[in-house]
Amino acid sequence: MKIANNLTRRERVLVLGALPLIALFGVYRFGWLPLVDLRAQARNEIAGYRTLVAAAQDRGDAPPVQASVIAPSDPLANRVTRSAEAAGVLVRRLEPDGDQVRISLDDATFDTVILWIAAMEADEGIALVAAEIDRRTAPGTVSARLTVETAR
Repeated sequence: MKIANNLTRRERVLVLGALPLIALFGVYRFGWLPLVDLRAQARNEIAGYRTLVAAAQDRGDAPPVQASVIAPSDPLANRVTRSAEAAGVLVRRLEPDGDQVRISLDDATFDTVILWIAAMEADEGIALVAAEIDRRTAPGTVSARLTVETAR
C-alpha cells in the first residue's frame, strides 16, 4: 500500500469514504437495476400469457368456424392466366390435364413466383399440387414447373 502511505490523512479519509459509495453505486447500477428490469419484463410476459390463455379458453367454447368456399365459375386455365397477368408473371406453357393444369415458367424472379402462388391460392381458389423450381444463372431468377388444381 505505497499509494496509501503517500496520501495525507485528509485524502485517506476521502478515499476510504468514497470507495464504499462507489461500490454501492456499482452494485445498484449494475446489479439491482438489471434485476428490476428483468422482473418487470417477466411480469409483462406473464400478463400477456394470461391474456392469451383466457382468450384461448373463451375461444375453446365457441364452435369451429367453417370457411365457406365459393365454387369458381371460370375455368382453371382462365383463372391461372388472369392471376399471372395481374402478378406480372410470364407463363411459358399452360397444359390442362383433367382437373389440373401444368404451368411452365422460364426466367421468372423467385419472389414474384412465390407471391403469385400465394395470390392464386388466396384470391382465385387455386391449390398448388406440385412445384419444381430450378435456379438459373442470373441471381434471383428461376424456372418453374407447377401443377395446380381448384381448391376444395
